Amino acid sequence: CTSVRTLVHVAQVEVSSRLGLIQYRDGFRYPMRVRFQDGSPEGLESALAYVALQQSSRGFQQELVVNVEAVSGAQADFDSVFYHEMTHAVMNDSVGGDASLKIPHWVQEGLAMYVSGEGDARVRATAQQVRRSQAGVLLRDIEGPYAARRYPQYYLAITYFIDTGSINALQAFIRNLILGKDVPGALGEALGMDMPTFKKNLSEYSLKIYQDEALPDY
Repeated sequence: CTSVRTLVHVAQVEVSSRLGLIQYRDGFRYPMRVRFQDGSPEGLESALAYVALQQSSRGFQQELVVNVEAVSGAQADFDSVFYHEMTHAVMNDSVGGDASLKIPHWVQEGLAMYVSGEGDARVRATAQQVRRSQAGVLLRDIEGPYAARRYPQYYLAITYFIDTGSINALQAFIRNLILGKDVPGALGEALGMDMPTFKKNLSEYSLKIYQDEALPDY
């Protein structure tokens, strides 16, 4: 129990720092608990961990559920999964509810992969499913329907943001979204770029990365 509390505190502080949310040094604003169980709900059977949102008479709260059965049989790094889900928990806490009310899925999932360190491997694994000349088929619209196959593109949107601006620009973008600014407004303020230009440049940036990681044409 003590080790779990320590892991939660360390992860929460590190995630908050990387997102530029320095007000979270002292912990979550809303209640959050960690629960261990064997198995997960339908649709999440293979999930090692997930965040569940709840409303009670005392207001918003959430819990991070760890699937002990899946963790014990998985080869994946549990710390990576834990940090991914903790990123979602921090963003939920920052808006006092479901983060998607203010933060688009592409930002949420891209950040979660960035913080957990899993993004590069996911992009590489996706790119190696095709030949270099076919890499264009991997490009996805980040504003399209939310889907797992778009995760590599979500992650590349975050790395493009940092490479084009800086980590400080990304953190300012996140804070503005939390404060309620819309994506075009927050993007323009952080990068001086409108959304169509951002998406066009992201496609060019992503294509080069996919081509570099894809299988050779011969």
